[in-house]
Parts: sequence; C-alpha cells; structure tokens
Amino acid sequence: MEFKQLEVFSKLVENLSFSTTAAELNISQPTVSLTLKQLEEELDTPLFLRSTRELKLTEAGSKLYGEAKNILAERDKIIEKFIHPERKVITIGASTIPAGYLLPAIVREFKKKHPDIYIKVEEKNSLETIKKVSLNTVDIGIVGMKVEDENCEFLPIYKDEFVFISANNAYYQKLKKSNPDLKRIAEEPFIIREAGSAVKQNMELILKSQKIDLNSINISASINDTEVIKQLTAEGLGTSFISKIAVADMVKNKKLIAFELGDIPHQYRNIYLVWNKKINYASHIKDFLNCTECFKVKKELKNFEDD
Repeated sequence: MEFKQLEVFSKLVENLSFSTTAAELNISQPTVSLTLKQLEEELDTPLFLRSTRELKLTEAGSKLYGEAKNILAERDKIIEKFIHPERKVITIGASTIPAGYLLPAIVREFKKKHPDIYIKVEEKNSLETIKKVSLNTVDIGIVGMKVEDENCEFLPIYKDEFVFISANNAYYQKLKKSNPDLKRIAEEPFIIREAGSAVKQNMELILKSQKIDLNSINISASINDTEVIKQLTAEGLGTSFISKIAVADMVKNKKLIAFELGDIPHQYRNIYLVWNKKINYASHIKDFLNCTECFKVKKELKNFEDD
C-alpha cells in the first residue's frame, strides 16, 4: 500500500466521481480506476459498490477512509518537520464541523495580519481534540462540546444549530409536508457519528429530551466523516442529525431536505475555542488567541452570549 493509493482513494470518497477525482489530482481516469482496483485486491475487499449510475462507499471503504486521512496527516507532519524546522507554527486541533465550515474563515482573518505564521490543522472528534489540548499535543482546539478538564479553558465563539436531513425524494418530500414531530422522524433509519463526537452527543440529548428511547433507534451506519454522511444520506441510504451550516449547500442545491427541529432543548450548541491554561504560549500563539477579529468573521461567525 502506498501513499499515492490512499490519496486517490480519499479523493474518490470525497468526490464519488472518477472523472472529478482524476481532474483534481491531474491524472487520467483509468489511473484512478486502476489504483482503486489494486487497493481492493491488496486488501481483499470491495471499497465501493459500482453501477452505471452511481458510486457508493462500502462499510470497509468507510473504515479505510478514516485510517487513510490519519496516515496522510502523519506523513505531512513528518515532511514539515524536515522542510521547515524553524518556522513559527500553530497547530490547531478541530472537530469535524469547525474544521470544515468555520476554521477556513478564522484562519483567513488571522493570516491577514500574520501571513508568515504556518497553520497546521489536525481533525479529530471533539473529545479527542480536547484531550490533545490538555496534553499539549496541539496548541489550540475548536470543538463542539465543553467538558470538565483541569487544564483547559473554553470560550464560546459560535452558536450552531442542528437539523434533521434526508434524501430529496418523493417519500421525504411527503414526510416534510406532513410537518412531523421528532418522534415520527426518529422512526427513520439513522446514520450517526462515532462515539466522542459532539454531534452524536447532541443528537442523543435531543432524542432524550423528547423521551425517545435511544435503544429503539434504527441505526443503519456509524461514520466519522461528515461529508460521507451527507453523500450517503443524499443517496437515500439513511437519515441523520447534522449541523445546519454543514448542509446549507446541498439543501440549496436540492440534494438534501432539511427538517427544522422546532423549539426543543439542545437544538443549538456552542462551538468553543479551547486552550491549555497552564501553558505559557509563544507570542505567535497568544496572537491567535487574542485575535478578536478572527472570531467575528463577517457572515461566517456571529456573536452571542453563552448559555
């Protein structure tokens, strides 16, 4: 197994298209197909279900995708240590939603004033990220939950909203028109996030608040990648609870239907900036923590009072 194979595979998971993957990696479409075939033969398992109309990730493919992202991230860290050993670096740990939908705007604002600072991002779920901040293996975290940790300080920077999503087909169009309550929605098959995810934690709190037995939920898959969840949901392979900011584009493009949850407990959550209060950080990391402009980024972020 080679890094290049994992790069091609990861891009294919994210695009679900041989042609788009080939174009992004500047290789031929047959090369993408051959790389996938070689990887499947080496692992002795199918990673995708193929048809003339669509490409679907298998359970084994989903597991490999998570491992591949970790391996490629570690490779990049090793390369960076040797190429730029003296560079000022800020390592930011971020959970899935902040990493994909908030962090780009935050980093953009910081880089306006500090263009020479190198930003590294390690994407893990919220619980893992908080542990990394506590152990000082990342400098700063941006996460979707707050826990008791003697080393960590939390500052709310964004108010996130959850919605229920489904494929945009006739069945779910009819369901939405019926204005279903949460108990009716909970009868649908669910694709959920992995343990340690703040999204999964909030989903469980939302269901408990409506006296819905978690053991009665029909869980069709547990996946640790938001983009994969969105794609599988759009294909009609399940439904999910997810951050509204993560699906705005696919709802707008009518690939997904979003069901507003109404005024129920835990519909909203805070996204937190977290740092280790026992560490005397280098000045460039303090500059990031003190960059108030970074956490008031035009339309992407909004001010609010912590609950």
